[in-house]
Amino acid sequence: MRLYTLTGASALDDPDYGHFEADDQGGFDFPNEVSDKLHRFHVDGRPAWETDIERQSRLMAEELERRKDPATLLEAVEMLVAAASGKAAAQVAPAPSGVGGDQGKAEDPGDAGDGDPGDGGDQGDATAPAKKTSAKKTASKPAK
Repeated sequence: MRLYTLTGASALDDPDYGHFEADDQGGFDFPNEVSDKLHRFHVDGRPAWETDIERQSRLMAEELERRKDPATLLEAVEMLVAAASGKAAAQVAPAPSGVGGDQGKAEDPGDAGDGDPGDGGDQGDATAPAKKTSAKKTASKPAK
């Protein structure tokens, strides 16, 4: 059975079954006799080993408790608000020169009209020839 240590052990020597090393996740693969004996072992009234299911339950409970903490929740909300306001500020395009009395200001060098959605409109590709489109004429219906 696979067990995880709660004491931080990275290896275990058993007189009958030999030496065991922890894997990358800290788990040990023991024969059933060894795992049964270790799983019952407690230190100061607390278990020293846990199974996969016990470990998953403990980790999920710890995560739920962490998420219930008001300070953690507030920090996460503040990060979301900061990210949203930073994104919103980046999406606001500067007014074109000549509009609003800012004729003496230089335009943003990063705003070359390359068709980015946040640059105030799709300018298309400057190297591609302009496409001709035909305008359809529609007859207006008389008002009733």
